[in-house]
Amino acid sequence: MTNIKSHQPINQVPQRPSRNKTLAVLAVLAALFLALGQRSAFADGVSATVTVDTSSLVGVAGQSEVFFVLTDGNAPTPGTNTATLGDFSFGTGGSGGAVDAASTFGDVTTGLNLADGATMLDDQFTNVFAGFFTAGNQLTFDLTLTANLMTGATAPDEFALFIVDPNGNPLASNDPDGSGSLLAITIDSANPSVQTFTDAVTVTSNTVPAPEPGALLLLAAGLAALSALRTRMMQRGNQV
Repeated sequence: MTNIKSHQPINQVPQRPSRNKTLAVLAVLAALFLALGQRSAFADGVSATVTVDTSSLVGVAGQSEVFFVLTDGNAPTPGTNTATLGDFSFGTGGSGGAVDAASTFGDVTTGLNLADGATMLDDQFTNVFAGFFTAGNQLTFDLTLTANLMTGATAPDEFALFIVDPNGNPLASNDPDGSGSLLAITIDSANPSVQTFTDAVTVTSNTVPAPEPGALLLLAAGLAALSALRTRMMQRGNQV
């Protein structure tokens, strides 16, 4: 029995594509999945190590003090951003002192000493973490700050850093608003910029790119499909 249009046997087995062509297609698919899997995304917010040159405070009698301030631009609405401070070091000849309980207020969780760090939540308009330290040549700490934006907020949240010497005099700052902050971060985007107002402050980003979950799933699915197709092709080849 034949097919009238082609005059070919109806039961003829369809011709399979060549092995080289199949391998070429699979190679292209694998390359595509690998390329997609290499995409990366950075977490929102700020993750950085901040270093302040405090050598000008060395030798001044008494302890200096550092203030961290997190303000809620949408108070009294419950806060949405958190600042985590840790891994303090105080440079050659420096050491951490006690938390200034009288000046620390708001939604702030601390230990007994400045070196213990703190977690600050912008649950009030002003949240302050303050601590004493004996100045060495530099003060260094890690900062992790979220960047959650509130729709319709009166103003953006903000994080700021201040340091005063043992006599209560602030370190020099060219902060244009005159507040004397050495560093400020206005949380006005998912990845806010860090502003410094003195050459004494340097900021090093600690943000590490992490693969996008969607790309990882796509990569895994692509490799699984590639493996299955290669196995099927080899099985068919052995049956010929």
